[in-house]
Amino acid sequence: MTLEEENKKLKKILSHLLSERTGVYFICGEAGDKDTLGLPEQIYVCPTYGADGFSVYEKKKEYSAPEY
Repeated sequence: MTLEEENKKLKKILSHLLSERTGVYFICGEAGDKDTLGLPEQIYVCPTYGADGFSVYEKKKEYSAPEY
């Protein structure tokens, strides 16, 4: 990974960690049972800090590691 790619990745992580300042979406909750890796069946995503609503995203398949 180049320094530029790593910088972009870190900027994205920080923008989501500081969503109240940047206005980007963030995970605001979860629902359902968790699998063996701790991933819930559903997550709630808030479109921006301070919004009254959220979207629900549902897991369609179990976690699968990439094959190398």
